[in-house]
Amino acid sequence: MPAQHLAGFPVEEMLLAALAAAAPMIALVGWEIRDRVRRVRRKLSGTAPGAVPEAGPDPAAEVR
Repeated sequence: MPAQHLAGFPVEEMLLAALAAAAPMIALVGWEIRDRVRRVRRKLSGTAPGAVPEAGPDPAAEVR
């Protein structure tokens, strides 16, 4: 970076453009990690002793 700055390249502008280009991917990665953590927590709390199992679809509701 210092060499590019000394050579006259606008380093700050290049960094800002790179961050702006990477921002959507960074957000998607963050959301994916958060979603996976939520699933793991939900699964762990569902297997805890004394936990109430989640209600599945009602089979009687599908009868016509």
